[in-house]
Amino acid sequence: MFISVEVRPSTIFGKGLFPKQDVLRGTVICSFTIDSALITEAEYLAAIQENRYAVVRTGTRYVGKHFTHTEEPDSDLNFFNHSFDPNLLVHCGIVIALRDIPSGEELTIDYRYLIDDTEIGVYNDAESGQPIRGFSPRRTLLETSRRLVALLETLDDTWEG
Repeated sequence: MFISVEVRPSTIFGKGLFPKQDVLRGTVICSFTIDSALITEAEYLAAIQENRYAVVRTGTRYVGKHFTHTEEPDSDLNFFNHSFDPNLLVHCGIVIALRDIPSGEELTIDYRYLIDDTEIGVYNDAESGQPIRGFSPRRTLLETSRRLVALLETLDDTWEG
């Protein structure tokens, strides 16, 4: 984590991740690729089907048909809850604030950019009960790239991440 956070009970689901200080729009929060293993989508899907805990708990789409995972399922990185209207963007494993986030507000991400687009790894949204189905590798990269460019275009040249 590049910012100070705490894991505590969530109003969304189970435990969540909360910043200990205000976070400015455009702040890089963390990278899922640090200390992670790279696997193919086929390996990811097999692990999900076999219910391999570390991959189920930590596996995320990196880019294209490549995923990352760690063997540390209880690290802070694994307590981001899902939102269809998240305050963070995940692009190729980099997590960045989409807007200013006050200290103590739960950090959320859109799982559709992190999971596969098959019926194997479908989650349900804790608030609405709506299924969370992953996007295709192409759609994920296109949409997160567009959102990242749109965000960066609103920041001035003093931005350092």
